[in-house]
Amino acid sequence: MLRISGTKGKFDEKELAGDYSNFIQLNGIDVHYEFAKGKASDCIVVLLHGFGASTFSYRKILDDLTEFGDVISYDRPCFGLTVRPKSWDGLNPYTFPAQVRLLDSIINHFGKSKKVILVGHSAGAGIAAEWSLDHQDRVKALVLEEPAILNAPPVNKFLGKILKTKAFDWIGPRLVAGFQKTGMKILYASWVDKEGITEEVLENYTRPLKIRGWEAAFWEFSRYGVQSRIQNHLAELSVPALVFVADGDRIIPPASSRKVAAEIPLAKLVEISSCGHIPHEEKPQEFLSALKSFIHQQ
Repeated sequence: MLRISGTKGKFDEKELAGDYSNFIQLNGIDVHYEFAKGKASDCIVVLLHGFGASTFSYRKILDDLTEFGDVISYDRPCFGLTVRPKSWDGLNPYTFPAQVRLLDSIINHFGKSKKVILVGHSAGAGIAAEWSLDHQDRVKALVLEEPAILNAPPVNKFLGKILKTKAFDWIGPRLVAGFQKTGMKILYASWVDKEGITEEVLENYTRPLKIRGWEAAFWEFSRYGVQSRIQNHLAELSVPALVFVADGDRIIPPASSRKVAAEIPLAKLVEISSCGHIPHEEKPQEFLSALKSFIHQQ
């Protein structure tokens, strides 16, 4: 059993929850999610946010997707208001394999016998694609938005061993405490139209930094890198896939997203102009129009 701690924040996750918040315990974790009841009953839509984001990121489009089924947006461990585990037995909940296993639990809880529409943004795209690889018969559509797949940082075996030593259990959380400033730089770099970064956006992106122990959870997540195999198996994905690429993305090079689309046999590429790393926030209507059109074709 490993224990982690952190003391910078003043609140627990549930103290920061709002009227939109729901919690469910899956895989020993109190998972924070937002839910919209679907108008169709044979499918579910699951939304996976990117690095540093949360369910708030999808709030503009959540209700619009209910025509396809129940819609679930959830906070991945380490992010948003999902309760950060401080101890565990077995698989570390902050690792990539645990994140894929949690997605599987989400899908089976909300739609065990239903087809699945997966929308994964940035780092969330890798998790969505990895699950789809092993459950292709369940996937109605796989949507990869600015996917951080081909350029995701791998685990360096030598460095990984050092970072996982007990010494770094203490040092690591203090090293990442300065992420508050870095996170703001990443957020502003993610938008072409900076006026879209409103006070509401800033509040929701910085809210998790008020949580007690966020630094320790962030460190635990960071030091494991991305233990994914999907980047080497994209050609094996025989599912309807839609890949979004924005020409103004300064986080994931547009060429990387285009290559992902080229490697998936049934993928369609949609390009959004004058837009940054988060099309579903910066240009939600254009994003929705392309997404809905694609799903209707399936």
